[in-house]
Amino acid sequence: MPPRIELERDVLSASGWTLLVDGTVQSHVDPADPTRLFFEYVRRIGHVVDAMADPGAPMRVLHLGGGAMTLARYVAATRPGSPQTVVDADARLVELVAERLPLAGDSEVEVVVADARDAVGELDGSRRFDLVVVDLYAGLEAPPFVDDPAFLAACLGRLGPEGLLAVNVVHAAGGPRLGAGAAALSRADASVAIAFAGPPGVLAGTEEGNAVIVAGRRIPERVLERLRGSGPFPVEVRTPAAAPARRPAG
Repeated sequence: MPPRIELERDVLSASGWTLLVDGTVQSHVDPADPTRLFFEYVRRIGHVVDAMADPGAPMRVLHLGGGAMTLARYVAATRPGSPQTVVDADARLVELVAERLPLAGDSEVEVVVADARDAVGELDGSRRFDLVVVDLYAGLEAPPFVDDPAFLAACLGRLGPEGLLAVNVVHAAGGPRLGAGAAALSRADASVAIAFAGPPGVLAGTEEGNAVIVAGRRIPERVLERLRGSGPFPVEVRTPAAAPARRPAG
């Protein structure tokens, strides 16, 4: 049975919309103000976008997982002329979003209906991106390949010399997700720099919530400063040698 896809009006604003899949919130978007990022983890990725280059400078961005294309709209609004590619496996979702919440006409966004794992390998081999965003969730579950070192190596391989990878992680209290993601990235490339941004309790493994893993050849200090200083609060940024702590069993 195909998933139930719904778009609901935002009760907090006149122009916002929430995307739900089988009753679980997946995205929030405000077409009238694409710079309004409602969810905390999306705002953190927005901070990465803001700090990676001079204000307004175009960026090449690959989004693996589209949802309502919140971040693609944000990049198009804050960095006009940015060539972007959005990959989403759900053709029905892509069609609904295009029909109900179309992108601005001047957005340089290419939408590809494909499996993210396949698409990373099948895109033109010469294409490199300043930012690759991985946000692949159906409900609260990400596909297993998100923690596959081969997939993450392919994502890292799509980065330009100063490029960054940003991965949304839904982390359960005491669970393995952040640690598994960090370990997989280290196996994908032992030299990769890694940072974690999120609420302190989530990074400590004592609370459930979203965190963002940022990785690249190097992570500019201005990106880390932006993540620390711009919230949403509370926020903690770690650049650990090891994976985030897991809560002991029992």
